[in-house]
Amino acid sequence: MKAISSLAVAKSSQLRCLRLVRCHDSFSSEAFIEAIEKLPLLEDIHIHYATISKEAVAAAGRCCPMLKSFKLNKKAYKIPDFECDDEALAIAGSMPGLRYLQLIGSKITNRGLQAILDKCPHLEYLDLRQCLNLRLEGNMGKLCSERIKDFRHPNDSTDDYEFATSVCRIY
Repeated sequence: MKAISSLAVAKSSQLRCLRLVRCHDSFSSEAFIEAIEKLPLLEDIHIHYATISKEAVAAAGRCCPMLKSFKLNKKAYKIPDFECDDEALAIAGSMPGLRYLQLIGSKITNRGLQAILDKCPHLEYLDLRQCLNLRLEGNMGKLCSERIKDFRHPNDSTDDYEFATSVCRIY
């Protein structure tokens, strides 16, 4: 991963925040894991428009026990019957101390959301804008609204998000 070289990581072991934006060509999950293992003091990891594996998400939680804020934002695609809870389950299984979680454009379903709510009891902010597979009618929506102080719904506007967003429909 060119964006995070071994030398830079070695000199940055006290780093508290890591932010990666549009790193498609210079980003691999393996290199991310290698780097994150050397950054145990990270409290904030923000990844915008870059692909990362569920193993890399889990490694972030496992290697950074002080992690409070995690953002994993993607371009939203409306694809019939395409759901994926891998990242959500990795978050739930490795980031119990999270207070702030943003998953704009995720393929998360209610199953993944339930796992996060069950395993991340300190969440205060949850942003699920453009998460098009969620069904928040009934108990799930009520649970999110009651438990999360600042909850952003899948259909909420992204006007205040710092990057341009849109939903691509593929049929």
